[in-house]
Amino acid sequence: NNAGRATYSVERRDALDAARWGPVDDAKCFVVALEVLDNLPHDRVLLLRDDVRSMGGETRLAQTRVFARRRGEDNAVDGFEQREEPLRDPLIARALEAIGEDESFFAFGFFDVRAMADRWIRGARDWNARFVPTGALALLETLHERRPRHRLVAADFDSLPNVRVPGINAPLVATQSPGGRTEDLPTYLDNVGACDVFFPTDFEHLARLDAFARSRARRTGGSKRLENGSPRRLEGPGGG
Repeated sequence: NNAGRATYSVERRDALDAARWGPVDDAKCFVVALEVLDNLPHDRVLLLRDDVRSMGGETRLAQTRVFARRRGEDNAVDGFEQREEPLRDPLIARALEAIGEDESFFAFGFFDVRAMADRWIRGARDWNARFVPTGALALLETLHERRPRHRLVAADFDSLPNVRVPGINAPLVATQSPGGRTEDLPTYLDNVGACDVFFPTDFEHLARLDAFARSRARRTGGSKRLENGSPRRLEGPGGG
């Protein structure tokens, strides 16, 4: 407050990019995220079994990559498709480590009649996919690195209605038809750029991600020097 007047600035930056936050600031602060988590990137992960009928069958994790299909004659984008590949992304691996990557993490619970129909039509494989909140972990890692004494205040949806995309923690994909009517879609691969995509937030998992990010910042950040010049380990209360 400056002589009774509020002082603020509007910044347009990528909050997940640590470099965009500038140097480390050890001052106490609040980070307020209202309906931010639901729009952060998630990664689709599958638990694959080589042979579920065999006692020796192995399980493995696969990540998902989205590709643009292109027309041969002019190389123009002609839709999108997704493919599974061996899990190699370090951010996904860290998120799974933080949350826990046991098979119960991929167990699908209650679903409504429409979800049951979709599961029967598409097969159980798509419904066993898990959407992992890698964007949330990237944000938390950045906050603990650049604002180590922050407190995070977050408000978001812990569940969403009428989700038609198959999978655990799957997003609600919605678009508006002419006249303002909202339509919920069964995929995020169609109408790319013209849809709203919302993910539910599992706050128990968010707390695990926050603890993981805080611990990682302490391990990798080492000793930080405060304004009074006395070095000490990072001890901020952190988010969550």
